[in-house]
Amino acid sequence: MEKIKAFLSKIKYYRAICILISVVFLITGIAMSVIISVGAHKYPDQTVAERWDKKGEYAHVSVFIKDTANYTKTEADGFEYQLNDKLDYNSIEANNEDARRFIYSYVSKTTISLEGSSDNIEVNCLAVGGDFFVFHPVKMITGAYFDGNDLMHDGIILDEETAWKLFGSNDIEGQKLLYGERVLYVKGVYERNEGKLFNYARGDDPEIFVPFDLLNSEEFPLNITCLEVCMPNPVDNFATGIMDDIFKMQASEIEMVENSKRFSTENLWVIYKNKKYRSMQNHDIIYPYWEKIARYEEDLLAPKAVAMVVSFVTSGTVFISLILYEMTRLTKLRSRNESMD
Repeated sequence: MEKIKAFLSKIKYYRAICILISVVFLITGIAMSVIISVGAHKYPDQTVAERWDKKGEYAHVSVFIKDTANYTKTEADGFEYQLNDKLDYNSIEANNEDARRFIYSYVSKTTISLEGSSDNIEVNCLAVGGDFFVFHPVKMITGAYFDGNDLMHDGIILDEETAWKLFGSNDIEGQKLLYGERVLYVKGVYERNEGKLFNYARGDDPEIFVPFDLLNSEEFPLNITCLEVCMPNPVDNFATGIMDDIFKMQASEIEMVENSKRFSTENLWVIYKNKKYRSMQNHDIIYPYWEKIARYEEDLLAPKAVAMVVSFVTSGTVFISLILYEMTRLTKLRSRNESMD
């Protein structure tokens, strides 16, 4: 501290220089915080907790499951029962009589063959259940989402490329197509996000959405590889604690992420600290495209979070040091004047 004082005392304009340094680092910190905030809200797949509850009392938690774990619709139904039971035990009530205490969705990826008026093709599909489109509000060109609770399970959503291959048009809401001997209906056509990032995360092949129960059966049950929930989080880590307890029997076969917390400064700092080992996965979990994109964004924002913290700390340290130095100098000057008197 004494060396710093001596150095500053030799500089004619040390006050202006210190203030300038402090302001520059303060502006840098603010800029980094804005960039992080923009990145955290860039993808709707990661903002369901904010969209569901503006007060910030809900958490979005994702569970990624190994395909070999054989986690099926039976287990998903059991999850819903367990979560209700634990919320009852903790006296967690809905915001009002008509509100739901939580929403959840699940997904399985597979391929199916479809026949339209123009062609018969095999296409990648995500079999989704629950409130999937609340978590992942894909942009619709025509039509609307199907409901995971629909009784018939015969409405599907196509991407533009598949729509053109099957029908030669993307304005095909309500059109019939065949899945084996079963007649299905086009609920709508959605717009795929384009760009190198989405192509890497999702692949170049077209992908459609179908109701989970359309493909699931007792004889050939689909394996769920991702389950998401948006649930009350009255205190920090309450939601993840409940989820840990529910999935404790499958702990070695899952990976859990609290999406609503992933872009926090604390989490981004940990990611930056462990960046050397981040790509060294020792499991066979395959992440869905939205999780790959979120992890890419985390990697981009992690060094910015470090820069933000360092900038704020540096700005504050320089400013406080200047104040302390000036107070010390003023105290000495007063003591000198008093001794002269």
